[in-house]
Amino acid sequence: MEVKVAGKALVLSPMKKEELKGIPIDTKLRFQFYRAIFNENFFCLLETKKEENHASVDCLRLAERLKNILNLPVVFLFRNLQFVERNRLIDRGVYFIVSDKFAFLPFLIINYKETVRKKAEELSSVAQYILLYHLQIDDMNGWSMADMGEELPYTYVTISRAFKNLEELHLCKIELDENRVKRIYFEGTKKEVWERSLPYLKDPVKKKLYFDDIATDSTFTEGGITALAHYTSLNPDETKTYVMDAKGYKDLQHNSIFVNQNDIEGNICIEIWNYPPLCQDYADPLSIYLTLRDDRDPRTEKELEIMINKLW
Repeated sequence: MEVKVAGKALVLSPMKKEELKGIPIDTKLRFQFYRAIFNENFFCLLETKKEENHASVDCLRLAERLKNILNLPVVFLFRNLQFVERNRLIDRGVYFIVSDKFAFLPFLIINYKETVRKKAEELSSVAQYILLYHLQIDDMNGWSMADMGEELPYTYVTISRAFKNLEELHLCKIELDENRVKRIYFEGTKKEVWERSLPYLKDPVKKKLYFDDIATDSTFTEGGITALAHYTSLNPDETKTYVMDAKGYKDLQHNSIFVNQNDIEGNICIEIWNYPPLCQDYADPLSIYLTLRDDRDPRTEKELEIMINKLW
C-alpha cells in the first residue's frame, strides 16, 4: 500500500503483534495498524478493513485510547469523506488522511519545525549507549528500531532519533529492507568503529555525589577507578565508586539509604550517568575509559590503554 502526503510517500510498515499488546481484539479486527514515517516523524496509521467511516466523536475517543497504549500519534486513513464529515473531524482535532486528496496532520507541522536544527556535533546519550552496546554486548548489525526497543531501556521514538544521530556523524548506515524497515549497519571492525567514534563520545558522568555509607544490602554497578582496578592490575582507591542513571538514583533516594551526603569527599562516590549502566556488576570498559580519559595520573593512563587493547 502507498499513501502520499504533500506528494511524498509515507514510509509504512505493519505493526507487529507484540507492539499491539493491550489493544482490544475488536479494534484489531476493524483496522490494519501501520507504523508510518513522514519527515522523520513517527505515527500510527489506522486503515479501516471495511468501507466504512466513523463518527468524529468515536474516532477521537479511539485515537486517545490508542495513543496512550502505543505512545504514538494516531492517524486515520479514509478512502473518501464527505465535506461535513471532514470538518467535524477537524473540529474535534482528529488526525486523518483522505487518500491523496487531503490530510489533516497539524502535529507534523509542529514537529517538523522543531527538527530544523544544526547537524549534530556529538552523540546523544541514547546514540552513545547503542554504539557502546554494539561494541561490547551484542553485534547490532542488521537490527531494526523495533529489535532495539525489545532489548534496550528506550522507546522506539527515542531510538529512531539515535539512528539519525549516528547516521549524521557517519558512524553507521541506515538501510531499508524489503519490507521498508530501517536497519542499522556499523562499517568496519569494532576497533575501527570505536576509533572513528572517539571524537563524538562524551563522558557519561553528569554529577558526582559522596557519602559516608549506603544503608542497604543491595549491590550496585561499580565504576571509576574501582571498576578499572577490576579490569586491570591497578590498585583500587579507598573511595568506592558506583554508577547509576538519574532515575535509578531518584528511586533510591526515597528509601533514605544514603548516609551523610556531600559534594566533596566520602567513603563512597556515586556517579550519576546520562545513561544506565550497560553491565550489572562493573561498568563497561569503554564507558569507564570515557569517565577517566582526562585523568593525568600515568598509572591510570597506562591501565586504561591496557584495558581497551584487551577488547580488540
